[in-house]
Amino acid sequence: MTPKILDGNKGKYVFFPDEQGTIISRSGNATLYIGANADTKEKKVLKKISTALFDNDAQRFKFFATVCTEVKTEGLVSIEDMVFEGSDIYLVCEFIGGRTLKELIYDPKYMDYRNDIFFLRIIANCLETLSYVHKLKLCHGNLTPENIIVQWDECEEFDFLHPTTKILGIENIKLGFKNMPLNRRPSNTLYQSPEQVIGFEDLVGDYSDIYSMGLIMYEALAREPIFPADKPIVKRQQVFGKIEKHYRISDEAHAIIEKATVRPLPFVPGAISDNAQRIMVLKALNDRYQSTEAFKKDLDELIENL
Repeated sequence: MTPKILDGNKGKYVFFPDEQGTIISRSGNATLYIGANADTKEKKVLKKISTALFDNDAQRFKFFATVCTEVKTEGLVSIEDMVFEGSDIYLVCEFIGGRTLKELIYDPKYMDYRNDIFFLRIIANCLETLSYVHKLKLCHGNLTPENIIVQWDECEEFDFLHPTTKILGIENIKLGFKNMPLNRRPSNTLYQSPEQVIGFEDLVGDYSDIYSMGLIMYEALAREPIFPADKPIVKRQQVFGKIEKHYRISDEAHAIIEKATVRPLPFVPGAISDNAQRIMVLKALNDRYQSTEAFKKDLDELIENL
């Protein structure tokens, strides 16, 4: 095994790129490795991405670099350093011991209804973190259960009363309600809001994150996604109509999900103009929760009554 050394602004980092066991995940846009600070031996996650994602757009790259270095809060996985090597960028991220929300949702160990309150607390934590992001006039834009980490302690046990939650993917954050596409198109688009699916970039903002969290809340309680990944869906299924109630979800929880995931009216067969779609989407945005604080307030009340 040959180690690779990265020389960053805040330290040197070592990892083994050819060792399969050090690769956390790999996609067409990024590869995540387990590495370490060469001096302190502290574990780090090294995320390799390509400068080609910015399409030679200096302003987009400047925004990306600013977000990575300045947007920091306890609920976000922090980016501690950036290393440039040829056409590649390595983001040095804090290492979080734990499991993704996706893994927990489908773990038979947590299928019992009594674990619902644990999942609801995780959602509430995420909403609190997103409130910070939204106050900066930013939008995460790529919220999925895979992008949420639930931290465990040294004994690999979770705190069910006060779970620690971290959101990944900070490098994809965009300015809300601006014609500013994400640096890359997410590989998983099943949690995107109608305005994202249609392509109304200037309507993508905090309401879009609220929508995604509503879908994630549904999946966490139903223990299955609204849109199964193994079945092809057409745009109208993802964009139009109400979210149907699931038998595992209480009326009170469904009312919250329904408010978070308001979508345009059911699709009417036939041609529909972009302007008509835009009006329908704007109506849906107005009927959704107007802030993550409002979403979290109703969720907190639900948790207190369980």
